[in-house]
Amino acid sequence: MKKVIIFAALAAAVLASCAKNEVFQKETTQTPVTFGVYVPQTKAGAAGQTTTATIQRSEVSGGGFGVFAYYTDDQNYAAAVSAGTNKPNFMYNQGVFWNSTAWQYSPVKYWPNEYGASAHSAATDYVSFFAYAPFVSNTGFETPGSYNITAKAPANNAAGDPKITYVIDPTPSTAVDLCWAVNDATGLPWKDQTKQTITGTIPFKFKHALARFNVNVRGFFDEVRPSQGAVSTADIDENTKITIEKIEITGSFYPSGVLNLNNTAANTALWETPDAASTTLTIPNADIHSSLKATVDGETTFPTSITGVTKTNVNVFTGAAPAKTDATYYTFIPKASNTTLNVKITYYVTTQDANLEGSISCVKNVIDKSINFASFACGLNYNLNIVLGMTTVKLEATVEDWADPSNVDIDLPVNTAA
Repeated sequence: MKKVIIFAALAAAVLASCAKNEVFQKETTQTPVTFGVYVPQTKAGAAGQTTTATIQRSEVSGGGFGVFAYYTDDQNYAAAVSAGTNKPNFMYNQGVFWNSTAWQYSPVKYWPNEYGASAHSAATDYVSFFAYAPFVSNTGFETPGSYNITAKAPANNAAGDPKITYVIDPTPSTAVDLCWAVNDATGLPWKDQTKQTITGTIPFKFKHALARFNVNVRGFFDEVRPSQGAVSTADIDENTKITIEKIEITGSFYPSGVLNLNNTAANTALWETPDAASTTLTIPNADIHSSLKATVDGETTFPTSITGVTKTNVNVFTGAAPAKTDATYYTFIPKASNTTLNVKITYYVTTQDANLEGSISCVKNVIDKSINFASFACGLNYNLNIVLGMTTVKLEATVEDWADPSNVDIDLPVNTAA
């Protein structure tokens, strides 16, 4: 009791003195929680790739990130989990947005002041921060679509790690690149944080939670490909075009999963997934770049304006050289176990020939092959390079020598004996 009275008296005395008031304010300044963000593009990368630039967009343009923050008083996060008291009671799906100079959110939250020698309590207050991107509003979660980010957990009055439900989008052009945040130094979430300086931030580094693959194509002409990545010496004949109708990729994928933002292995997404199921991902004719696209059911005239498949490796979505910044690709939930993919391509080989009906020959080809992957890791981009082995029809001719004569005697007339 004596300490409480002395403390109160000291507080009154300090408030009465301008000089001491400055010291008191310094010890009890309400410091707001601020954030910093970095999205690396060393390995991968709203529909399309999530980057620092894309999450700096406005909310209406699909930018921002969402934060779940847990105030656990004088318990660290692990102890609160054991006690069943880890509730998102400090921030709940708090949208944070770029204002052209800094990240801001509303309402602003201040760090707890029970920290250091000036704290009345001997214990230290802790706040743990978890984040995901791109941001989905609470209203958006109430009416989610069928694919991509569809749900969040727990409820704001329930205990549990923060989690985001994700459903694989079979259409590459509308797939969302889900990311989660870590401390760059540890690869783990920003747990058990205490009051920072007035210029301090929580610098989130967002990691890609999904794996992805691009689909590329090139031809190999009249040669046996000697190694991975080898380029054909010869190119396609100028009177022939190879055009693609569709590509189908079948394998055992997770159709959906729950991303726990409290990852336990450094820089590794913590996915809770159902059983994998056989799934076919189709690149339809409409999604194939115009420089490669076939007329459905085959060409009726020679496609003069189309480049078609050549010896140069190009992305089937862009028609350009593959790049990790490509916005269109297949995203899927990482898988630690062995996976076999069957890749099937339907394409046409069209040659202009004035001697033929319609002045062209058009041959449909449906080719498939299975390839094996030991695993699919989060944040990695896998290039599926389809190589069409093309062999020209070669004609040879020789004129066979006449065979040795077969002698037949004809007696005209037949001589008779005497």
